[in-house]
This record gives sequence, C-alpha cells and structure tokens, in this order.
Amino acid sequence: MSKKAKGSFHETVISISNSDGATLSVDSFPFKSTLSLEPLITYWENKLKTDPKCNASRIRELIRMLRSSQALAGSIEDEGVMQQHLDTLNVLMGEIFPSALWENDIKAVTAPFSFHRFYATPKLEELDLLASADPCNRLPLDRQTLLYRLTLQAYTIILTKFYNANFMVDEPFVFTVHDKFTNLPRHYKVDIDLKFMEVKAIGEIKPLTAQQINYLINRYHDLDLWMQVIPPDNFEFSGFAIHDFTDVTMEETISSLRYDLLDRDSVSSEEGFLSLQEKLRVLFGLPGIQLGFASCPDLREFDTGYARRIWKGLILTHDCDLSLKDMSGSIYEPVLREGHTVVVEDLQELQHTTRIEQRLLEQDIRNLIIAPLQYEGKTLGLMELASPIPGELNALSTIRLKEILPLFALAINRSLDELRSSIQSIIKEKYTAIHPIVEWRFTQAAINLLEKMERNDSPEVEPIIFRDIYPLYGSSDIRSSATERNKAIQGDMLEQLVLAKEVILTVKDKMPLPILDELIFKIDSLSQGILHELSSGDEVAILDFLRSEIEPLFGYFAKKDPASVKPIEAYRLAINNPYKAVYNKRRAYEESLFMINETISGFLDREEEKAQQIFPHYFEKYKTDGVEYNIYIGASLLNTGSFQPIYLKNMRLWQLMLTCEIARRTHKLRSSLKLPLEITQLILVHADPISIRYRLDEKKFDVDGANNISYEIIKKRLDKATVRGSEERLTQPGKIAIVYTQQGAMQEYMRYIHFLVAEGYIEEEVEQLEVEDLQGVQGLKALRVTVNLIEELRHNIDAGDELLSIARSASLN
Repeated sequence: MSKKAKGSFHETVISISNSDGATLSVDSFPFKSTLSLEPLITYWENKLKTDPKCNASRIRELIRMLRSSQALAGSIEDEGVMQQHLDTLNVLMGEIFPSALWENDIKAVTAPFSFHRFYATPKLEELDLLASADPCNRLPLDRQTLLYRLTLQAYTIILTKFYNANFMVDEPFVFTVHDKFTNLPRHYKVDIDLKFMEVKAIGEIKPLTAQQINYLINRYHDLDLWMQVIPPDNFEFSGFAIHDFTDVTMEETISSLRYDLLDRDSVSSEEGFLSLQEKLRVLFGLPGIQLGFASCPDLREFDTGYARRIWKGLILTHDCDLSLKDMSGSIYEPVLREGHTVVVEDLQELQHTTRIEQRLLEQDIRNLIIAPLQYEGKTLGLMELASPIPGELNALSTIRLKEILPLFALAINRSLDELRSSIQSIIKEKYTAIHPIVEWRFTQAAINLLEKMERNDSPEVEPIIFRDIYPLYGSSDIRSSATERNKAIQGDMLEQLVLAKEVILTVKDKMPLPILDELIFKIDSLSQGILHELSSGDEVAILDFLRSEIEPLFGYFAKKDPASVKPIEAYRLAINNPYKAVYNKRRAYEESLFMINETISGFLDREEEKAQQIFPHYFEKYKTDGVEYNIYIGASLLNTGSFQPIYLKNMRLWQLMLTCEIARRTHKLRSSLKLPLEITQLILVHADPISIRYRLDEKKFDVDGANNISYEIIKKRLDKATVRGSEERLTQPGKIAIVYTQQGAMQEYMRYIHFLVAEGYIEEEVEQLEVEDLQGVQGLKALRVTVNLIEELRHNIDAGDELLSIARSASLN
C-alpha cells in the first residue's frame, strides 16, 4: 500500500508487489480502432509542403489515386477490401517498402493494434509469421496478457499526445516459428512503426494533474483503474501500423541459455540437460548436434566420484570406466592439460586413434569440438559439441561458442559449489573436521551417501578405513606433571591458610574468645595435613572451611578492631581472581605449561606443514601436560595410491630430528619460565603396517582390528615405563627414548643416530635398554640418546627448511 493523504494523489512511498499479475477485466480491445489510409495522405500532403526536393508530381499522383478510390477512402471496416485493390496498394506502399529491399525485408502492414496483415513482403509470407488467426500461437503470451499489453500501449500514446506525459513501455513482441528445413525454432522481434496511426479525442478531454498521472503510472498493472480515470470511449484510433521483423534467434537463444543456466538443476538434471542441448541446436542451426560436458576441478581428482558427479559427456559419463591415463595422447589431452580448444573435422581421418576416439566413433560421432570451461582463470571442466556429419562443426563455430562458454563455466562452478556445500554439510554432520590429506576419501563417502539418498536407498554412512599404513608416534611430556601441579596447589593452599591465620591472630588479643583459639588450631591442623602430601579432597575441604567459617567473620572483625582491616585486605587481595582462592603458584605452573605447549605445538605445526613436502601424510596432535602426536603414512591415504619405502625412512629421520629440536628449544625456554618445568621426549617405532578406522561416535581415527590393538595399548602405557630391573623412568629430561619391538627397527634407527651424531644433534653415547614389562605389554626395548643442548649447530632451523634438506641429504637406501 502506498502512503498518501486522504483525497490526494500525491505519494512519497510506493509499494509494488513482486507479482506480475495484471488487472484488466474486459475480454476485447476497449478502444475504438479502425483501419484507414488517411494518415498516409496526410503524410504526403505534409511532405509536399515541407520537402522541396520531393518528387511532387509523383506524390500528387499517389494522393489522386487514393482519393479516387471510394473503397479505400475514410475508415475501412472490411479488410478484405484491401485485397480487391491490391494493384493500388502496391503503388501506394511502394513509397513505404523500397523496391531494393522488397525481397529481403520482413515487413507487414496491419490495422491499429492488430496482428492480421493485409499487406506483407514475400519474406514475411514465406516465414508465415502472421498467418495464424491467433497471434498467441506465435507469441509466448496468453490472450489476456496480449490484450493487456496492447491496451497499455494505447494508453501510452494517449498520455503522450493529450497529457504531455512521457510514458514508454519498451517490451517488444518476439514471434517464434519453426524453420521448414531444420524444424528448429527461430525467433523474430517486431518493431511496430505507428507513424501512420493517429488517435482522436471524442468530446472533451478530462484534465489530469501531474500527481494523478503519476498515480496511474505507478499502478500500470491496474488497467481497470486507468479505464475509470481515462475512459476508452473518449478516444478513437485510426490508420495502420507497419511491423518490421528482425531475426533475433541468436540473441534470444543466448538469453534463454543464460536464464536456464541460472537454474541449479540445469547441468545436473536430465530435463535441464536436454533443454540446453536443444537450445544449442537452435543457436548453431544444426538439429543433429549433441552436447556434452564434464566437470574437472582438478586433474588429480579426475578419477574420483567428486569430479564425475557432474559428468554428462559424450563418453565421460558418471559410470564410465575411463581414467586420466586414458586421456594421454587423445584429442582430450590438450583441453585438460593446456586449456586449448580442439576441433576435429572427421574422426575417421585420424591416423592414430586411442581408446577415446574409438569410443566416440562407436557412437557414430565423426565431427567434434571440445572446449575448456574456465572460471577465474582455472579450467573447471570441458564442453563438447558433436555431429555425425564430418565438417558440420568447424573453426568458425568456435566464434559463436565463445559467447556461451562462460555461461556453462559459471553453471558448472555453481554446481560444484553446491556439491561442495552438500559434501561439507555431510562431513561436518557425520565426521567433523577432516585432515586435508584424507578429505578426498570423506568426499567420496559423502558423494556415495548423496547418491544413496537420491535412489531412496538406506542412507547408511560407509566405514572409512585406511589399510597398510605406517604409524609414527611421538610425545613431549612434562616430567612429573602431576607432582608439579600438586606442589602448586599445596603452595597456594598453605599461603591462603597463613593469610587467614594472620587475620585471626590480629584480633585475638582484643577479642579473647575461645572460638578463635579453636580456629587457629584448625588452620594449623589443615596446614600440617597438606605440608607433606596433598590428598584428592584436601583442596575442596580447605576452601570450604575458609569460605564458611573464616571469611564470613571479616566484616565483624573490621568493626570491632580497626587493626584487622589491613590483614583482611591482604587476604581479599590474594583471592581477587575468578577462582576466589590464592592462585599464584598454580598460575605460574599453568603459564609455564602454556608456554611450553605453545612452543612445541607451534614449532611442530610449522615443520609438519613443511614435511608434507617429503610425502603427504595424516597428522594429528593433542595438548595435555605436554604435546603428543600421531602421523600416518601410506599408499591408501592418497587417492593416487603411490608410495615408496624411502618416504617412510625420510619421515622417521625427520621425526627424530624434529624431536631433537623440540628438546633444544624447550631447554632454552626454561630460563624464562616462572616455573622451570622439565620436558621428556619419546618416540614409538612400529615396524609393521596397521589399519585405522574413523570412529563416527568419537569423531576421530583409531586403530582397526585386534592385531593392531597392541599398538594403542603400548602408546597409552609408555609414559610410566621404567628401565628393566630398576626404578629409573625410561624417559629423562634432555634425552630421547626410542621404543621398538623388532631388531630391524633398532638397526634402522642406529643409522639415523650415527647420521645425527655427525650433524651435531645428539651425543655419541647410545644406551640400549630393555623396558620393564607393562600391563599387557612385554618385550619392549629402547634406544636412549642424549640431545646436544649446549652447542650451536651449523644449521639455522629458523632460517629455512633445514630439517627437510638435512633429511633429504641423508643416504637412506
């Protein structure tokens, strides 16, 4: 609704519905309209007066000829009269239809607001554009919409002539006919010349203000309102209209293609695909050509279900058995690898054919254009146009193809985005965050799930299992972290009890109450209880005592003895934190732990990202009292499936070097810590490959199968391991414990150790130890080496990829 004052046509805000529904209650053209040649006479008479260069004698002859025919004078009620005076019409219309253009122009003459021609050029008659009794057979309009548009057009003429209102509606009529040879639709836009049509007012013209005119224009859909304000009975149209048709098949087809490709299903549904193919046949004027397209966001993904999800190619179909290696040497290779457009005049003439060309020939394809679909400089896929007739598509066809390739590329990109969105939605719902190296496998699982859902199959998520992969495990642990944490809690509790005792001692002399002696005794008892050992419930008991029995007395003490204010404020200041307890030593412990973890984690992340260059691998880490991490490497993790043992050796050497660097960095960090915690380093070597499965309930990977469970058991119990026959912990500050079970692993790591001794990373002494049996774990052995924490190395790790270059320079074969 628009906002206006009652009784006024002035509007400041117009609210227009999104609906295009028009209001026109009549079922026929509401204005009186007659065919007449009088405007033509008027035109020539004016020409005699205004154009001194005109052929005056010729024009006078035409006027005389027209006036001498009573049937053609004035209003012509019966259009059949025109056919009876065709010779005269030919002469009269000769000035309007130049003879030089007569054969090629597509023109017709009709009565005002009519599509029934009474005179037309041969080309228009040949195309049969206005032969139908019902113009809606050629127009994409129903009868009521056509009537509405003609009525609105009449009102624009009235507003222009009688109300000086410049109101134009530029919405052309486009006629569609089928080519008699190809049977393909062709589109013709008509420009209607109203030079020889005039409108007359019948009676007095109703005056309208500018506000009233704007009010009507703002309601152009409501022609019932217009008819009330400007009654059609007050006007009469006479004369004739000249219809000039232009072939706009190409423009209309491209516009229609653009509109279709905005539809999300245009490249994914069978109906949308067939519609696109039909429009391309119209665009090229070739009824037998075939369309194909295939998405290829990345060559590495060519053989995955992700890329094939949007494959509707001639031979690159969703279920085809072709792979990227089949493209080698084929006509498709330049398109995929270099982004070139390929035109093949006749496939049968190729001297060397691959499996690809043979498949095309089997489908009776002889002539072919293959073009890349590029979006923002990246090839997203390819588009194919094919014909069974050699040479029907040629290099000139690519000129027209260039106009539509960006449209298809945009549609493919949008479909890929929608597919990615659907995949990511499933991954986030079913799997949570996924490491990039295995994302391809989760993507494939998500696509398979989408296909099941589309087929209405049971939408069960398939298991994600990677077999025959090698694990690498390492940990950097805070030495005696539980003990250090307990010491921090113990220190804070003792400090808080001392502060509380000082408050009681301050008021005790001036307030000789026996209960105060009992409170001091309780504080001393609690202090003695935690002095040597902190039990699990001590912290809660102490805080409960202080908050329920000591702190509530502070207000009373402050009133009775001003001397108590100072120790009370000292107590309150000490517990002024979110925990409402003394937190100094614990804060020192936590800040030191945080700095250690961040140092280790940041360095580990940085170097691990570089290590992906050695060989792509799966990596995950956990922060606890220190940092531990898992690395998995193997062929099944990659969609290419390519793996060599040298990559595993490089990773193991890199891990050992990385562990040395972590030990050196945390040692340097100790001097800046509030609490100088010590770090121990551990590496677990598992010689045999294992399988891992993604656990949907836990949203993480875990070992799969009973034979691999022992690996997880060892990982969880190693932190408490000791050297056989002693109480000595296996892991020690400044050293690295390398735990193994097989002799071959020991020999392999001795090679790495000798190399790193030469590089200066570790000391020469190597301890060969046996590990005390753990619960469910027997027969573990270990190498223990001392890290060079003091000497500067000849390598500057922070200056570049030295860990990588050192690992690569080692002779590991």
